[in-house]
Amino acid sequence: MIGDPIETIDNAFGWRGFPGGMFFHAQFGLRFELGGDLEGPLRFVQALDWARAVASAVFSESQTLFVTFSIYGEEHATRRQSAAIQQLRQIGFRHPIGAPTKVAENDQGHFAEFGGDLYRYWYAAQFDRDEASVTALLWASIAREMDITPKARWVDTIHIADINKRLALTAYDDRGMDVIGPSQSALSLIYRKFDSWLLDYDRAEMDAKFSV
Repeated sequence: MIGDPIETIDNAFGWRGFPGGMFFHAQFGLRFELGGDLEGPLRFVQALDWARAVASAVFSESQTLFVTFSIYGEEHATRRQSAAIQQLRQIGFRHPIGAPTKVAENDQGHFAEFGGDLYRYWYAAQFDRDEASVTALLWASIAREMDITPKARWVDTIHIADINKRLALTAYDDRGMDVIGPSQSALSLIYRKFDSWLLDYDRAEMDAKFSV
């Protein structure tokens, strides 16, 4: 059983929840192109295919995976949370999801406008690795900003991890995906195998760490 998602992430990666732009917060990370210059359905298909290929390689020796995602809401959970989880199930992720950990955002703008704080509900699940579940999670991640259905409308960025190996990835949308690991050696094979998919904008930083 998975416990508090925040504590789980902190123990494995040293973060109180996965940060935005995970690549920029990790000592060893890779950043991949996904959709490229394509548009419409073809962009989605390529993004999903590339994300699945990288994820399969990253977790090729993993047996158990951990997934976490968050949903923003008010002080008390609403139908938004249950609807989002139901949407994930409809996409194809059907493993049990634990009770959320609620974290106050201390959002002064939200408080001023609505008279209360904004909260982030962190959800997590642990499951035996299977391609269908990983595909469903990547689908939800990539479709979130596209005119593609089904989608998990309220689910914020999804992170998939092997806690024991300290590997994690997130497809932040159809544009790209971040992968992090504990060492240069943990990601060097992924760096070499998918060299042509690395995001050129950050290539110099990746080359400095992985081309030696």
